[in-house]
Amino acid sequence: MPELKNCKRCNKVFPYLAGLQICQACTKEDEKIFADVSAYLRDNPGTPLSVVAEELGIGYDKLMKYVKEGRLIVRTQKGDVAHFCEKCGDMITEGKFCKSCESHIVNVLDTSKRSLQSKLEKTSQNNSGYRFLAADAKKKKS
Repeated sequence: MPELKNCKRCNKVFPYLAGLQICQACTKEDEKIFADVSAYLRDNPGTPLSVVAEELGIGYDKLMKYVKEGRLIVRTQKGDVAHFCEKCGDMITEGKFCKSCESHIVNVLDTSKRSLQSKLEKTSQNNSGYRFLAADAKKKKS
């Protein structure tokens, strides 16, 4: 007997099947929305996702979900497959993050690194009067 779970979208109880977090009714609704998006893009190729979301009255995040799942492929004006920054969602040509988000992440990591190094230096200065021996060296002395 399958496990019963609450649908993440409508909160109804449904028999859970591996991987699906929404009930069959919400899955059908999602498939209908995807069919509408596909038809719209077939009729209006090259339309930006923000325009598609506005025209169809659906959330931009839902379109990005389709892109991340590989169900919707977005192309640049040159015809290349577009990628999106995993932090802000801007279109990028390579990597996982746009230059702005990448720079921000590097700054945060550098700040964290300096802070940890400072704390480590303070800790090692405070413990300078102690001697640490390996367990094996201690046994040999006895």
